[in-house]
Amino acid sequence: MSRFRLPKNPALSKDYTKCPWTAETRVSNPMLYVHKVLDSGVQMDELRDYLFLDMHMDRRKADLLARTVKQQGHIVRNDNEVMMTINVPFCAWRCFNCQRVMYQISKSEDVYEYYFDNLMREVELSRAIIAKKCYIVKSVFYMGNLLALDNDKIEKILSLSAFSLCETCVEVGSPAFITHEKLAILKKYGVTRLVLNALTFNTVSLRKLCRRFEFKDFYDAYKVITEFGFDVNIELAVGMMNERWLQVKRNIQLAMDLGATNIDLYARGCPLSPEQLPLVDKNKIADMRKILEASYDFMIENGYEPYFVYNTELEHGCFENVGYTIPNKKCYYFEDRVESVSTIIGCGTNATSVLVKNLHNEKSSITNPYDIGQYILGIEEYLDKKKKFFGFDFTK
Repeated sequence: MSRFRLPKNPALSKDYTKCPWTAETRVSNPMLYVHKVLDSGVQMDELRDYLFLDMHMDRRKADLLARTVKQQGHIVRNDNEVMMTINVPFCAWRCFNCQRVMYQISKSEDVYEYYFDNLMREVELSRAIIAKKCYIVKSVFYMGNLLALDNDKIEKILSLSAFSLCETCVEVGSPAFITHEKLAILKKYGVTRLVLNALTFNTVSLRKLCRRFEFKDFYDAYKVITEFGFDVNIELAVGMMNERWLQVKRNIQLAMDLGATNIDLYARGCPLSPEQLPLVDKNKIADMRKILEASYDFMIENGYEPYFVYNTELEHGCFENVGYTIPNKKCYYFEDRVESVSTIIGCGTNATSVLVKNLHNEKSSITNPYDIGQYILGIEEYLDKKKKFFGFDFTK
């Protein structure tokens, strides 16, 4: 007999893969499941044992979720706090596996200037909404490739969208975009964190993905980054291109050697091509599980703690995507986004705006069009839609 007892709650299942799905990300969030367990009367110090003994969860997974919720203990659900996301969907080239809204600059010159001008209009409207609603900006996240733009355009975007006393993150798709001049502009406008989308440091895998860099390029770029003191997230894909545990371990170790404050492990389960998904082979799923378990142990041994967890699509095996941090260096944007804590004001193609009302336990969202041409031609419609969504009226 277990020493823990939960009140009867039909929403809880011993199969945690059936946990709730977040409305805006469409991925399964096991932390919502954990919060339901805590709300049912289980104490924080009993959580790990309860998940393992009563809910028959794998011991290592129970430990992962218990450590994660402990790291999230500070989360405050304040409806006046908002986050901004700004999408810059341009890159010097397009990689084989890229699933982002991304356009090659050299082939998109006809829409480049139009997109930039309309994005600035949407950012201006977003600032007006923030001022009118008396929102507090907690985090600003520049998605895509801000550093792929010319210096004057980078400065123009930052001058209009940067806020003081908040976390500001810039996503970087390639170390080729990292220059001393561009980092100096970021520092000038208060950028605090770079998010490096490395995926893997294995040269063979990078070549198959048509990515035009290798670990040496990141190493050289880091020499410039360290001059400015940015916090750095390095994103790695576990199991990318059928990489085995020793290669995954090497990727993680190299990220640690670079001094990454955060290492995000995304369990994409990606073989050579998307056509080979979802994973259905039980042996491949078991191998992926072993790699994830070994990576968790390795991160903990080296002083990193998990602070956000969410799952990829259930048909891929419900593998965890986990963000790890060294003490006091977590990225609030990722944590709040995964836990659906704060309102999000999204700008640009495929950007999602989420209105969160924590007191009423309500969430609603709208998403800008995926296609850049549709975004440019329909900008008036989307700006009006955004005004109505946030209840913004210029006449008052």
